[in-house]
Amino acid sequence: MPLVYVHGVGNREENRRGSAARLRDELFRAHLLTAIGHEPAGPDGGGGPASLSAPDALVSPFWGSLAGKLHWNGRSNPLPRMQRLAAEDTTDVLLDLLAEEADGPLSADRLIVDVARTSLSDAIDLLFTLTADTVDREAPELGVLSGQLVRYCEYATGALDGFTSETAIPWWEEVRSDTEFLERLREESAPFAAPGAPSAAWQSMGDGGQGQAWAVLRRRADRLRHRADRLRRGAAGAVGGQAARGVRWLTRNAVPRFVGDVTTYLAQRGTPEQPGPIVREVVEGIERAVAGNRAGLPLVVVAHSMGGNIVYDVLSHFRPDLTVDTLVTVGSQVGLFEELKLFGASRPEINGETGGRVPLPPGLGRWINVVDHSDLLAYRVGPIFDGAEDYAYPSGAAWAHTAYLVQPCFHARLTRLLRTDGEAGA
Repeated sequence: MPLVYVHGVGNREENRRGSAARLRDELFRAHLLTAIGHEPAGPDGGGGPASLSAPDALVSPFWGSLAGKLHWNGRSNPLPRMQRLAAEDTTDVLLDLLAEEADGPLSADRLIVDVARTSLSDAIDLLFTLTADTVDREAPELGVLSGQLVRYCEYATGALDGFTSETAIPWWEEVRSDTEFLERLREESAPFAAPGAPSAAWQSMGDGGQGQAWAVLRRRADRLRHRADRLRRGAAGAVGGQAARGVRWLTRNAVPRFVGDVTTYLAQRGTPEQPGPIVREVVEGIERAVAGNRAGLPLVVVAHSMGGNIVYDVLSHFRPDLTVDTLVTVGSQVGLFEELKLFGASRPEINGETGGRVPLPPGLGRWINVVDHSDLLAYRVGPIFDGAEDYAYPSGAAWAHTAYLVQPCFHARLTRLLRTDGEAGA
């Protein structure tokens, strides 16, 4: 059990095993878990790309049910159809934000193509982000497909970053719509399937198996196109004022739950002698992973958002005896919390004015912190903690905070980073 995932705020029983969680776990299995020593296995337990032979290789302590409760179920949030002091505006939020990023009007038939012209990896990540809330039985196939698309992206662009005119792909100019883009992407990426993957026929749009994954991507692209057809299209200047409303809409549940979960955790985290329920849940998850790691593989803990604050508090204050080879914090606020001296191990005498930096927890080998500049809830740790590494993930998307872990290129880049020293946790 070498991988522990600690979730962030806003997770409750109703989405504990939801579509996004299933897709996230399959992407972990397709990329990071394979990189740190787990072999893919087919549905019968033999070799193949469908799943991992050890489904419990990923431990996910769930603390959401122990966190803050909105006693009116979030009804303090503004509604889209409240009484207005201005004229009605039917502009769709997601499309407004895409239009603003494109710096011009959008064509309903080529929303994804226009993103791909700037960055192929961004287009792939956008497809998976759109898909995350609808995944059902297709999650394992999407996980396998993500590896294929990432390998093709690396081949086609020379890296996972957006390509330039020198690395542009000729067939781009031939594509006229998102439907054609998906068909061509399927054809071009087919040779990059994992060794031992089923034949190209299995990967077709209409067949079973991975064809189901392609069908999910196509349905979501079609849905985005239909929404665009129904809504007013305007230049970027006409929709620029919608960005703030768009961010509010996209975070309408996350922000109040973030505030509630943070305050609940701080009020109830307890002491090392008598830890609170959230601390106990996370500690038990890490201990379960350590106990099950019979192969002696490096232990990696990935923590998103508030999960990063909890894990750091555990490793530095509640259980400094725990050993973690690599901690990956994603879209987290650990740096901000330490600046505010909110952790149990925080020492006021270590601060920027004295030129000091906080030492890493004694049992932590390596700390990687990922920040998307578009994520309003992500903060650096490098200037605060000695030895911590900050890395930027340049999605530029307004929905960045909730999208990291359902994006194939994010998982691929993280996996590649963990391999830079020869193996994860080195």
